[in-house]
Amino acid sequence: MRTSYLLLGLVLLPACPLLDVQAEVQEVCMTYRGVTIPGVPVGVGRIDQSFNFNDLQGAKALADANATLTFTRAEVRATSGVSDFAFVQKADLSIASGDPNSTLPTLSIFDCTDCASSTSTLDAGTATTTPAQDYVKSGSLVVTIALSGTPPAVAWTADIDICMTGNVSYQVGP
Repeated sequence: MRTSYLLLGLVLLPACPLLDVQAEVQEVCMTYRGVTIPGVPVGVGRIDQSFNFNDLQGAKALADANATLTFTRAEVRATSGVSDFAFVQKADLSIASGDPNSTLPTLSIFDCTDCASSTSTLDAGTATTTPAQDYVKSGSLVVTIALSGTPPAVAWTADIDICMTGNVSYQVGP
């Protein structure tokens, strides 16, 4: 008889979850290695290079679990061909969905002016508050890096990190 009352009580209290878990997602970075940036002729002051980023497995699992994700920063590390980013006067890194049917707008997640660096790393946080989960859920990202200044005439390669953080919540009802 007590078991019947307990089960009846659980049925009558549908608004009370049995389990409610909320967790902060520490910074998650997706890395694309070996991006080739072509050299440009002398006098051309801008490089625009796009690539598809399809290895979203861990981030996609978070997005599919209804995590709220926000892009936090991007980092470009020169790995060969150039030793520093002293030539960069302005940099912009943007993200778009790689799904050709997507209606998501292109999102600038990294933008700096006077960001020349004497190191092999170009690193900046982002002020964007646009949620990243819809971009990640699309399964593919198109990343475009645009550098203005006096770019090198020789091709070079870089590794690029795109990082995000957020929250995930999970509820189990009766």
